[in-house]
Order: sequence, then C-alpha cells, then structure tokens
Amino acid sequence: MRGMHGELRRNVKESHFPGKPPTESRSEVKAAFLGIRHEVVEFVLSRWQASGGFGFVPSLPASVEDTYHALRILEMLLPHSESEIGELKENPRLEAFLDRKEDKEAWSLKTAYQYLYACGFCGYQADEAWVKRFLQNRITAASSLSDQYYLARIHRGFPAASRVNWADGLMPPPMDAWETAEDLWMQLYLHEGSPAPLHTTRDELIRWLRACQAPDGGFGGLPETTSFIENSHWCLNALAFLGARPRFPDEARAFIFRCRTRRGGFARKGGGAPFLYATWHAVAALTTLRNMA
Repeated sequence: MRGMHGELRRNVKESHFPGKPPTESRSEVKAAFLGIRHEVVEFVLSRWQASGGFGFVPSLPASVEDTYHALRILEMLLPHSESEIGELKENPRLEAFLDRKEDKEAWSLKTAYQYLYACGFCGYQADEAWVKRFLQNRITAASSLSDQYYLARIHRGFPAASRVNWADGLMPPPMDAWETAEDLWMQLYLHEGSPAPLHTTRDELIRWLRACQAPDGGFGGLPETTSFIENSHWCLNALAFLGARPRFPDEARAFIFRCRTRRGGFARKGGGAPFLYATWHAVAALTTLRNMA
C-alpha cells in the first residue's frame, strides 16, 4: 500500500484504558529505569564472543548487526556502563572483528551504517577506499525508503561520508510510501520531522500513532494490530519527533517491562526469549519515555 496519509483521515479509533492510574513522576520513571541497568549490561556482555564481536546467542558467530545493538545499548546506559565501554574500546578483539576480511560490497546500507557506527565507537578507521566506493555505488541506486533512510543516517552521521561525491544527491524519498510505524519514523527522519511532504498534518500523524497503542500498553505497527517491542520503539520515537507523548505512557512503560526476562535482556513480547535487538529497542523506548516524563 502506498499513501497511508489517506488512511489517517478515516475512522482511527483512539486506544482506551479504563481505570487509568495517575501518571508516574519523573523521579519514579528514572528510578525504574536505573534499576534494570546492571542486569542489562550483564546480558549484553554475555553475548560478547571470542572473535571480538557480539552474537545473536552465545552459540552463534558474532555479526555486525548484533555488535551494533550491543554497543548502542551500552552507550545508552552510560554512565553505569562506563567501565565496560572503556574495556571494549581498549580491547584489540573488537578492532580485529571490525578489521576481518569479508565481502563488504554485498552488504546492505543498513549493515554498512551499523558497521560505521561500531568503527566510530572504538575509534577504528574504516577503509576509506571501501567507504567511498560502497557509498558511491549506492547513492543513485537507493530507491527504497529503507535505503534512503540509511543513506541519510550515514551522510549525516559519519565524517568518512563527507569524502564521498554527493553531487547526484540523495534521491527524494517516496513521498507517500509508508505503511507501518517504522516507515513513518523513517519518513519523519528524512524530512526532519516535517509532515508536509507526507500530505498530512502533525495532528493527524499524532492521532494515528496514538491509535497504534494496544490495550496491553504496547504499540503495533498499525492501529489495532499486535504490539511488539520494536513497534513500541518506532511509535514512541515518532511521537517524540513530533513533540508529542503517547496517550497512555505508564501503560507503554509497563508493556516494555513485561518484555524483560530473568536473564536481564528483553524479548519482543512478554514470555519470549531475550535478544540483543529486542533489548536495544526496549532500552531506547524506555529512554524516550524517560525524556518525555
């Protein structure tokens, strides 16, 4: 489906939570967030592999994606994770992992972005010739919303990208090509929070995002769909970008904490297995909620 802006003007039902308790204070929110940090750090470190990277589970080889999620989590938990971050930055294994030989030309733009983030984290200089060649080949070929999003993240976030010839420019993102909350977040990032290119208004977008909140407190990728931790993260990010809050922030926070497992990490949904990507979404969503309080 293209042009979800048309759907915004249809009957979007607001989520309803009968008997809603009073909103938590900023100090209560901060205390709840701080209380989980040690266990989360321990969970992240349990995924650190001998190769220097982080793995999906301890028994699988390390990957760029899981390493990215692990490093992002640790950075979001500063200053509590300061000693662990210092150890990672000084450990030659992480740099060796980033320096390993593999076919980077076949990577997606998402993987390239995650790799460059990891390089920046530990001060490792990525191969400039590869960066220039890789991005130059992708600039004119990136037509999907996801590719445009990660090109923009690279362009705006990494000094190495400044050495690339952007004369052809980033292709304009598909103006009305969004279906899910994640798509909407990407469009808002590309347009720096402006709803105008999406042919809608800020209030309509806020109403649609709030309608994605399910009765269990989490958010689905669309209104009236099943809630998952990643959808909660995208919806909360988009609401924050629009200068708004969810209608029921306490219930959103409670949903995230129900995704927490005894091993310290978070699952996509309560009762599931913990993974680094789900834990990153959870910590990022809690950070956003804390900043909204």
